[in-house]
Amino acid sequence: MKMFFTALCFIGLMGCTGNSTKQAEATTPSNDTATVQSQEPKAVVNSNNSYQNTALYLAGLAKTVEANVPAALTDNNAYKLFSDTMNIGFSNMEKNRFVKMREWAKTELAPELASPKTVFYPFSGPDILHCVQFYPDADQYIMIALEKYGSLPNLQKMDSAKAGYYLSSVTKSLEDIFGKSYFITRKMLKDVSNSVNGVVPLVSVFLVRTGFEIKDIQYKHLNDDGTFTAIVADACGKQTNDLVEIYFTKPGSDKMRKIVYFKTNLCDEPYGGMPSFTENKALQNYLNKMPECYTYVKSASYLMNYGTFSIIRNICLAKSKSILQDDTGIAFRYVDKSKWNYKLYGSYIKPVDDFSGVWQDDLSATYKKDSVNVKKLAFSLGYHWGNQAGQNLMKFERK
Repeated sequence: MKMFFTALCFIGLMGCTGNSTKQAEATTPSNDTATVQSQEPKAVVNSNNSYQNTALYLAGLAKTVEANVPAALTDNNAYKLFSDTMNIGFSNMEKNRFVKMREWAKTELAPELASPKTVFYPFSGPDILHCVQFYPDADQYIMIALEKYGSLPNLQKMDSAKAGYYLSSVTKSLEDIFGKSYFITRKMLKDVSNSVNGVVPLVSVFLVRTGFEIKDIQYKHLNDDGTFTAIVADACGKQTNDLVEIYFTKPGSDKMRKIVYFKTNLCDEPYGGMPSFTENKALQNYLNKMPECYTYVKSASYLMNYGTFSIIRNICLAKSKSILQDDTGIAFRYVDKSKWNYKLYGSYIKPVDDFSGVWQDDLSATYKKDSVNVKKLAFSLGYHWGNQAGQNLMKFERK
């Protein structure tokens, strides 16, 4: 979950171990069963698709594709500068990171590319951006983290001053993604959870910058009996198991896809005023009923190394056909090698100084023992962003 759980949950780990603006009114509350996650995602596209237009604006693309956005917000030097900054940032990531990731995936993730259905991304933050480089064609992406949901701003009610402040916050929020590939906790708390008003705006930027078209955004609550109730955007996050669904399509296809994002504590014990994941039976049941999935974990603060994250770790191991992660994910010792094949990539070196007690002797020994079979990585991804030689990935495939 990017370095965002680092300051927030890792620093608090010892304790664990011992008004958004509505863009559209919510639909009439209804109850749907949790089985919808295995059915075709359904969206209700709002008039003139303001979600897409707003996302294009926040992504710096409103002039490029002539989005339906008030001219006063785009016909100025400030928006041109913002667009130029976003273009440079995403262009650099495409050239230095994304092209290489997609090429790597063609061979190393061939089964996942051939039959993608559900991708599970715990400790994700808003980072759908890197996930879709590896898994571009999934029907649904289930993401869980601590950031608030937020909503897209209503551009029709924005003046140039408010828009400028908002765009500045977007730029600041993306600095570490541009340079390091992950979010940092203390910055996320300041920039995402406040200025940019949550995960939805950044996920929307990432989707349109990747070429997807946003069709609908729905806020819901997962009830204890497994049904869903529609809620208004401003109510989202006030109860455990509130969630947001973002519906989108791929260019050239009418097939509806969706992101399901939960803001919740995944620690077995209470944390930050939130109940423990042990108590959260509704979400446990939801995850245990999700289709067999491909799990992705990156820059996850080493949380699943710890005994206090046993439930989410066991769900990943029980539900996954394969798991792609760096060393910050599930500790190597927890993966039963009689049930899983593994492939190692890059090199395993000492964790960055932000973390202690997470060195894995068995993983280090395996990297050395299997050195002739360890493949190099051509891209930088994760906490060792400044050290290409220190990058690692591992893929577990169920036997």
